[in-house]
Amino acid sequence: IENVVTSFAPRPKKAWWQSENGVEHVSIQLDLEAEFHFTHLIMTFKTFRPAAMLVERSADFGHTWKVYRYFAYDCAASFPRVPHGPPRRIDDVVCESRYSDIEPSTEGEVIYRVLDPAIPIRDPYSPAIQSETQWVNHPRLNLDWEQEGRNLQGRAAGKLQFWGNHPVFPGPPGSCLCCGSAEPSPHTARLYTATCVGAEPPQLRTAQRGHVQPCACEPNHAQPWANTVSSEPPTASCTMHSPDQLFPAEVSCEHNTMGRRCHLCKPFYYRHPRSDIRSPTACAPCDCDPAGSLDGGACDGHTDVALGMIAGQCRCKEHVAGPRCDRCKPGFFGLSTDNPQGCRRCQCDPRGTVADGSRCDPVSGECFCKRLVTGHSCNQCLPQHWGLSHDLPGCRPCDCDVGGARNNLCAMGTGQCQCRSHVIGRQCEQVETGFYRINLDHYTYEAEDARLHQGSVVEREPPPDRPGSWTGTGFAHMLEGGWVEFHVSDVPFSTEYDVIIRYEPQHPEAWQEVRLKVLRPSAVSASSPCGNTIPADDQL
Repeated sequence: IENVVTSFAPRPKKAWWQSENGVEHVSIQLDLEAEFHFTHLIMTFKTFRPAAMLVERSADFGHTWKVYRYFAYDCAASFPRVPHGPPRRIDDVVCESRYSDIEPSTEGEVIYRVLDPAIPIRDPYSPAIQSETQWVNHPRLNLDWEQEGRNLQGRAAGKLQFWGNHPVFPGPPGSCLCCGSAEPSPHTARLYTATCVGAEPPQLRTAQRGHVQPCACEPNHAQPWANTVSSEPPTASCTMHSPDQLFPAEVSCEHNTMGRRCHLCKPFYYRHPRSDIRSPTACAPCDCDPAGSLDGGACDGHTDVALGMIAGQCRCKEHVAGPRCDRCKPGFFGLSTDNPQGCRRCQCDPRGTVADGSRCDPVSGECFCKRLVTGHSCNQCLPQHWGLSHDLPGCRPCDCDVGGARNNLCAMGTGQCQCRSHVIGRQCEQVETGFYRINLDHYTYEAEDARLHQGSVVEREPPPDRPGSWTGTGFAHMLEGGWVEFHVSDVPFSTEYDVIIRYEPQHPEAWQEVRLKVLRPSAVSASSPCGNTIPADDQL
């Protein structure tokens, strides 16, 4: 856990750390950001205190660990090889049971003192004392919530309060740290106070009677004392990002930095690799699309190869890609802030889409259809086509029969055309049993049966070896200036008809003039299909 160093808040028990429900073996490792002389620890538990736990510390950023104290409800069962307390010497590692009882059930405390006042100290500068109060930057707690013999279940929550004064007293009693640059002065010992030479005004701290020595600190390395202030040399709050040059208890960071030493970039900023840490541009803004990025567009604040972090790298949602997380992955569309996955999957019919059927337009989601396929998802055939399939064109033409079908439209699944009455078959090319199909020239009228003017009937026998090129008994032989009058009375309904005249020319030259005139028995009704006919339409 990082960013844990703080001064006492007005309501210190407003927030708690809570373990995962049902997990019995829990480890809490804290990064104090700087080195501290560790003096004592108070742990307050919102629920029952753990059945067993131990406190460790590291002075080399977590590479090696040394146990301070064991605590257990049953020391013999939990830590069988650890002596049962109380300790007789400062550096004894023992197990204590007095902080592991069931009661109190809430806000019970576990207290550890590095220098127990009940143990006499003959030489405060001995290696044992120095080892116990050495610089600490990573304390760790190993907690066992297995409630052996206590019949308890659930999760645990607690609050930890560390006391480590830095950069002055206490360390070994009377030591003056002065940002880590102090050495004890050889002058005569004083009682009650320790002085850092070179500070303006002089820094004084009350110490234990008989254990204080004057200190000689390097000039300009002394600071006003504050709880848990950084131990680095005072170069404008270590990174030149704080206007408070005197190191107050609360550091005011600038240039988008944060942390006790202004050495971290704020969220949505990252440590620029080509900018000096003291530069105002050391923390550059993230360039991530909020719609496609996790955490609203936050990027990796710094580079950490072990964790796969690259300073400034955007973290895309599941279905989003690109350096800025600003485009959907292939096969997805519709980048949206409200979508937890960023984009929606393309809904394309593989039968009707070209090549890679999973792709679509990344904005609209429209799929890329084959030549004879249409629809947003490429799941429909073009009009007058049917049979969506994996074939190259995607669909087949309807090919409805011109005479038997009402039009060239057919059902997309079966290809069935819309047949006229008494016509069957997919293409409407078959006649229903009991009916026959008339030809286009079914209504034929013979000239030899018509009224002739300046003409005569010529009968002709059909040839025995081939079909004849005429109908009826023969022809009507007409002279120039003559005419033929046909009487038509069997047309079933009014509609548009084509008039076709069959003839055999007697000379190779074409007719110079032929006129056709329609004589109607009565006026044309405006409501009939021929209601838009004008007199000029009746003459050709």
